[in-house]
Amino acid sequence: MNPPALNITHAFASPIISTVMPDCGELNQRLRQLFLQWEQDTSRRRSSAPTPVIKVEVYESGFDLFLNPEPEIQTLTQFCLQTLGYVMAQLNGYNPEEMARLRIYQHSWYHLTRHQGYTAQHNHPMASWSGVYCVDPGEPVTQYPNNGALRFLEARGTASMYLDPGNAHLAPPFAFGDLSYQLAPGQLLLFPSYLLHEVAPYYGHRERITVAFNAWVREAGTVMDEPSLKLRQA
Repeated sequence: MNPPALNITHAFASPIISTVMPDCGELNQRLRQLFLQWEQDTSRRRSSAPTPVIKVEVYESGFDLFLNPEPEIQTLTQFCLQTLGYVMAQLNGYNPEEMARLRIYQHSWYHLTRHQGYTAQHNHPMASWSGVYCVDPGEPVTQYPNNGALRFLEARGTASMYLDPGNAHLAPPFAFGDLSYQLAPGQLLLFPSYLLHEVAPYYGHRERITVAFNAWVREAGTVMDEPSLKLRQA
């Protein structure tokens, strides 16, 4: 008997995009210096309240990082938002004329995670895309394989309601379970804001430093839903 012809649909998929900024060593070193300096500067108050997500041994900045005029911040801003624009065009099938009509708005901030620090599971409502850029992953600790990992949690709540040999070992993208990333310096992850994610406990004495942002998109000429937000358009 010949095997049957199969038409397999990759249903309910969620894209997670990874890329790396080239030649980012000096930039990351300068970003590290700036963030540690700004944390200690009492004149630099948060322009917005920290998020209600549970964080332990984590410093969170205000949400206007990409508005900072420091050249290193602007280099990072351009890399993150231009990459997001390219991803939007590729996944939505937008042509250059359609992309020219779109404006990206964002919140952006940085995290300093210290020894035994972690961030509990959460997602980012009211945004379409989120991103995490790694400035410094901190120290690797071999006895903790998920040390400081960025973990995306299984989004299909009933996918494991019954497991047996018929479905327990499905190959990706159909396998059930969480997805962990050990970030590298200069690595940028982009993902839909609805995905639940967390940062696993970090064990190390050098700060784990990341930049995060949420983005939402409007067509040029439309009225913003949040007129009080003074955010840079990309």
